[in-house]
Amino acid sequence: MYYRRKIFLALLESFGGSLDSTDFEKLLFLYCKNTKQNYYDFFPYKFGCFSHLSYQDKRVLIKYGYLKESDKFELRYSNEGMNSKKSFINELKEDDKKSLQKFAAKSKNVRGSRLIKETYLQYPSYAVKSEIAEKILNKDELRKVKNSISTLCNKTLFTAGYEGLTIDAYINKLILNNISLVVDVRRNPLSMKYGFSKTKLKIYLEKAGINYIHLPELGIVSKLRKNLETQEDYQELFDYYASETLLLNIEAINKIITLLNKYNRITLTCFEADHKSCHRHKITEWLINNGFAEQIIHI
Repeated sequence: MYYRRKIFLALLESFGGSLDSTDFEKLLFLYCKNTKQNYYDFFPYKFGCFSHLSYQDKRVLIKYGYLKESDKFELRYSNEGMNSKKSFINELKEDDKKSLQKFAAKSKNVRGSRLIKETYLQYPSYAVKSEIAEKILNKDELRKVKNSISTLCNKTLFTAGYEGLTIDAYINKLILNNISLVVDVRRNPLSMKYGFSKTKLKIYLEKAGINYIHLPELGIVSKLRKNLETQEDYQELFDYYASETLLLNIEAINKIITLLNKYNRITLTCFEADHKSCHRHKITEWLINNGFAEQIIHI
């Protein structure tokens, strides 16, 4: 079992084995923040901090009998299934066990609106998309939420890789930079990383208020990515990409400019974290060399 799922189950056990979904998300978020361990990442959503990965893990844990099939987060105990007298807390590393017990003791009576408010006040940037913030916070507190992230609207072309990121951390990065459109420049937008294949990615981005478009013409065909072992191999690939693929797809490059004019803050996205290790840097180089004057930021 992934260690993060042990954290998930141990936290639920620490709070009596059953939590409403919003309470569970807030407590899991606060525990991760308090311990400075990103067992789960989060992004701003309808009720504040939210993790797609935690819900994916919930579905998996239901499938394997650790949780009840419920709108709540509920452990499935012995007389109902496989987990008789099983303590998930005892399966944690000693430091995590102590930190979780301390966190649970401190937070055991904090639920509902009080828990939401405390989360919003401690981490206001995660409340920027909340649909209930106005019911819970006063005007000064709402102002702090509003001022907690960038509201820049200047026209900017970003590039972003998702290597090393969860889907939730990736979406949070986009929101923090006020990006309104993701332009996927992978040839084949499939990924072993949860949430980054085209269909899921599009759904998750649109739920977060971010548009998505796929420009496969600007990707690199799979056969050209084989047998890349040295820096020279990659450089040869990128040189070929710049001299062949881009020149054959000027219409797709021009579409990027059209989309930037429409959405104002957009990002080209692919896998590699370092833009210089990804073909997307060749797209921005081509734009610069052909008179593109807008700001470009690699995040």
